Formats: sequence, C-alpha cells, structure tokens
Amino acid sequence: HSLIPSSIPSMEPSVTSSLIPSYMPSMDPSSLPSLVPSFTPSLEPSEMPSLIPSSMPSLDPSSSPSLQPSSMPSLQLSVIPSLMPSSMPSLDPSSSPSLQPSAILSMEPSEMLSFNPSSNPSFEPSLNPSFAPSRSLSFSPTASMPPTLSVVPSYSPSTYTELRRREDIFLAALRLSGFATISDTTSPQRMALEWIMRDDGLQLNSNSPNFIQRYSISTFYFATTNGAKDSWTECGADASQSSCPNESSRFLSPNNECDWSGIRCNAKDEITDLRLKENGLTGSFMPKELGFLSSLEILLLSKNYLSSTVPSEIGLLSNLKYLYLNNNNFVGTIPKSIGNLENMVLFSVGNNAMNGTIPDKMFHSNLKHFDIDDNNFHGTLPSEMFTSSLNLLNIDIGGNNLEGTIPGGFGNLIKMKLLRMNNNNFVGELKPEIFVSPSLRTFNCSENSLSGSIPDELYSATSLRVLNLASNNFSGTISTKMGDLEDLTELKLQFNQFEGTIPSTIEFLSDLRNVDLSFNFLSGTMPGGVCDLKVRSFLFLELVSDCDGSLPRVVCDCCSTCEVGYE
Repeated sequence: HSLIPSSIPSMEPSVTSSLIPSYMPSMDPSSLPSLVPSFTPSLEPSEMPSLIPSSMPSLDPSSSPSLQPSSMPSLQLSVIPSLMPSSMPSLDPSSSPSLQPSAILSMEPSEMLSFNPSSNPSFEPSLNPSFAPSRSLSFSPTASMPPTLSVVPSYSPSTYTELRRREDIFLAALRLSGFATISDTTSPQRMALEWIMRDDGLQLNSNSPNFIQRYSISTFYFATTNGAKDSWTECGADASQSSCPNESSRFLSPNNECDWSGIRCNAKDEITDLRLKENGLTGSFMPKELGFLSSLEILLLSKNYLSSTVPSEIGLLSNLKYLYLNNNNFVGTIPKSIGNLENMVLFSVGNNAMNGTIPDKMFHSNLKHFDIDDNNFHGTLPSEMFTSSLNLLNIDIGGNNLEGTIPGGFGNLIKMKLLRMNNNNFVGELKPEIFVSPSLRTFNCSENSLSGSIPDELYSATSLRVLNLASNNFSGTISTKMGDLEDLTELKLQFNQFEGTIPSTIEFLSDLRNVDLSFNFLSGTMPGGVCDLKVRSFLFLELVSDCDGSLPRVVCDCCSTCEVGYE
C-alpha cells in the first residue's frame, strides 16, 4: 500500500480503503462510507446515510432520512417524514402529520388533524374538526357534523354568557329531578326546564334566590295540565283557553310567581299558600318537586281531576298546616312521610280512590281535622289517634273498609265536634265514651254491624244536632230522654230492631227537619205533638214511619212518607 496518495488518478478502483480522502472524483461509488466528507459532489447517490449534511443539493432524493435538516430545498418529495420542521415551504402537502407547527403558511388544506390552533387564518375550510378554537376568522363556513341527539336542549344561544346560564340551569334541574326525568322530553320537569331557559321573561340564573321555587311551581303547572295539553278553568298559561281577571296573574307570566293566581307569599317572596280549588286541574301524578316549596303552609287542591298518588316528598313540607286533596281521583296509600308533618292541623283526602291502612305516625298534637271518607282504607283505627292527637275536633272516616270494635279511646277526645264512621265494618256495641265530649254535634255510625241498645250517655250529648244510627242491628226501646237533645235537627233510626212506642218527648225537638223511624218494630200512633210540630215548622220536611200496608205498625196522619216496614 502507498502511504501517500497519488496525484494521478487510478484507472481501476482500489480494493483497499484510502486513509486520506482523494482530491479527484471517483468514477465508481465507493462501497464503504467516507469518514470525511468529499469536497467534490458525487455523481450518483450514496447508498449509505451521510453523517454530516451536504453543502450541495442532492439531485435525487435520499432513501434514508437525514438526521439534520437540509439548508437547501429538495426538488423531489421525500418519502420519509422529516423529524425537524423545514424552513422552506412545501409545494405539496405532506401525507404525514408534522409534529411541530409550520412557520410558513400552507397553500393547501391538511388532511390530518391539527392539535394546536393555527395563528393564521385558513383559506379553505378544514375537513376535520379543530380541537381548539381558532383565533382568526374563517373565510368559509366549516362543514357541519351529522346531527346527534343532545340531552341538553340547544336554542342557539347568542353569547357565551347565555350558553353558560343554560348549562348551569340544566345542571341545577338535573340535581333536583334526576337524569331520567330531565332526559324525558315529555316530562313536566323537562318542559319546566325548557320554559325557564328559553321563554321565561325573568331569565333567572341557577343561583337566583327563587330559581328552585319557580322551577318547582312551573313543573307543577305542566304536571296538572297533562303537559299543557289541557287547560285550567282560570288563569292557565294559555289565554285562548283560560280566562283570568288579571293577565299578570296567569301562570307562566313574566311576573314573579308570587303574583300568579292562587299563590300567596311571605315577606321573603317564599310561597306559603297554593289554592287552586275547583280549577280543572288534571294529571296522573303529583310532581315530587312540590316538596321543594319548604315554606308552604296551605295546599288546597280539592274538587279537581287529579289521579296520581300522593308523593312521599310531601313529607318534606315541614311547615305545612292544611292539606286539602279531597274530591279528586287520588290513588295509592297515605305516604308514611306524612308523619314528619308535625305542624299539620288539617288532613283531608276524602272522596278519592286511596287504599291501605292509616299510618299511626301521622297523629300529632296539632292535628284537629282528619278526613279520609269515601276511599278504600282498611284495618283498625290506630291507638295513636286517641293518645297523640287529643285536640281532634272533626273525624270523618266513613265510607271505607275499616273494621273492629269502636275504640273506647274516643273518650279521650273531649273536644270532638264531629264523628262520622258510617259505611264501614265496625262491630260490637256503642261505647259510652264516644259521647263524653260536650261539644259533639254530629254522630253518624250508620251502615255498620253494630248492635245492642243505645247507651244512656248518648242522651247527655245535648249539643247533638245530627244523630244517625241507621242500618245496624240496634235493639231495645227509644228512651224518653231523646227529648233532652234540644238542638237535634236530624234523627235517623231506620233499618234497626227498635221496639215499643214512639216517645212523645220528640215534640220538644223544635229544630227537627228530618226524622226516619221506618223499618223497625215500633208500634202505636205517632204522638200528636210530633204532628203539630211538623205542621208548625216549615223546616220539618221529612217524617217517615212504618205507616203503610193493610195492617200498618204505626198510625201516622202527618208522615211525609209511609213505609210497609218488615213483613
């Protein structure tokens, strides 16, 4: 080997590598890499990667990636992605994403997603969504994605503030009513949510002091109009279907809900009264959101067409005193949560289609009026009724399937004015304790299976105005002490087994209007004083006895109706 290079080129390539670079170009490419860059351009591309960038442009693209960026533009597209950004613009778009943003504007839209927003506007719409908002205006509209079903209703809010307001209201309603309810577009809660977000003139925020109250009462409106398909008789939201003396009093008007018809509020604008008696309310369920009206004291919904159950959330109304749900079509049981309402003064669910037993926990010292008549309640009367609610004044439990004997605990209710227990399945005798109260004015135990004689204590209840013992199995005679009940206006003893004569002392009952003694085993003649009383009093309209038939039991020339009586 020569240790010094020749100044004359060799005609044949050396088979041994030169340790010093040649100053003359090689006619054939070397099969080994040069450790020092050549000062003369190679006429053919090297098959090995260059460790140092060439100062001359390559006429053909390299098949291996350059480890450092070239300072010269490539005349042909590289098939290998560059690991560093080019300082020169690309004339054709790259098929691979750039890991660093380009400092030069792209003339063609990229087919790949950009993970960072461009600082320059795009002249063509992107085919893919941007993950961050652009800081510059778009000159062409972006292509819309296919529509999807959103749980949150969109009404094209014009500002970010409005969008945020609606989002906050949606989340607040979600917490109050639950996802399943809010996602149901036909639910009263969803309708109330949409109304508050879009149509309500007050434009409340979720943190407005009366937001929960307004949401709850508007939910109640949609629930009692079958989703606005029906109309209230007065002051419903639809003026074309419902009259209203004052338009500002309409439900869903832009006024404060305290101004709506049937609503009264306290000084803090908290609803205390909701009175919508006989107003055409309909609906198959009472919304639980009523339970959020925490200051409510009076709920008056009687004589409507409501056919729901009583929601357990009603037990949240700790200030509720008067609950009128009577004369509707309510079903189900009395919720046990009623026992939480220690301030309850009146409980009225009469004339509905409810069932179950009477909760023992519902009796508190403030309860004065208890009305469950004409339902399907069964079982016995709870003992708590006679130990925890000693201030009871009016008790109407008639028209149910209650059973057992009449509790002697009635003797504890010394303030009782009215006791109706008719049309049940009570058995046994009348307890003398029933008539302890000096204030008792109405006693009706008709249509049961009671028996025995009338206790003398009954004749001491001199405040009685209505005495109805009809359709039982009472027996014995009618005492002459009946004349002591001077305030009596109605005496119903029919369909029993009384015997003997009709006492003449009845003529002292000057306020009588209705007397029915038929279908008994009474005999004799109607006392003349009773007939004189009927003639004198234009209010004494009905006098009935067994005075008909070929052999009448009672002779009565003044009776308004004569019955044949028992054969």
